[in-house]
Amino acid sequence: MAFGQAFGQLIRSKRGIEGLTQQALAVAAFGDERFKTRISELENGKVGKPQSKTIDALVVALNISDDELNKVLNLEPHPRVIDNLCDFFDEDGTGFVDIEVAANAAGKAVLFHNRWLKVEVKRAEYFLEEAMFVCLEEGGRRRPAGLPLSTEVTGYLKNCSEILFVHVEDGTQKTTAGKTYPLKIVP
Repeated sequence: MAFGQAFGQLIRSKRGIEGLTQQALAVAAFGDERFKTRISELENGKVGKPQSKTIDALVVALNISDDELNKVLNLEPHPRVIDNLCDFFDEDGTGFVDIEVAANAAGKAVLFHNRWLKVEVKRAEYFLEEAMFVCLEEGGRRRPAGLPLSTEVTGYLKNCSEILFVHVEDGTQKTTAGKTYPLKIVP
C-alpha cells in the first residue's frame, strides 16, 4: 500500500475516533472549511504524496502519535519523512546539532555529530535515486540527515558497507564515542 493511501486511511480512522466531520477537521487543521475537499481526497487515497505541511497540520489536529505515523511512513520502500535526523540526538538547548558525512576511496565512511545519540540506531541507508542519507532507529523510525552530500562523497559512499558514527565536541574528536553501523545502499 502506498503512503498516500495508508495516510488517508489513518486520517479517516482518527477523524472517526475524534468524532469530527471533514468540515470540522478542515477548520481544526487548516483554519478554513474549504479544505474539506482536500481531506476527502486524502481519505480516498487520491493524494499519493501529501505535502509535509499538510501532514503536520493533520497530525496535530487529530492527535496522531509518532508510533501511528511511523507505521504509515515505513510502508514505503523509499520513506517519505517529515522530520530530520536531529530528533535522534540529545538537544540540550545550547546549540544546534551539526552532522557531517565523509567517505573515502578505501570504502570508509564516517558520520560526525556534535550531540549524543538518544536512540539506538539500527543502520544507515543511502537512497541513490533521491540522494538522501537516512538513519533507521531500532524502533523503525527513519530520519534523513537533512544535508546535501557532495558528488565525491556520494561516489565513495556507494562502496561502503558500514559507517562509523563519531561524536565531536568543540572541534575535537572524542575517542570513546565511535560506533559502527551497517550502511545499506538503496538504488
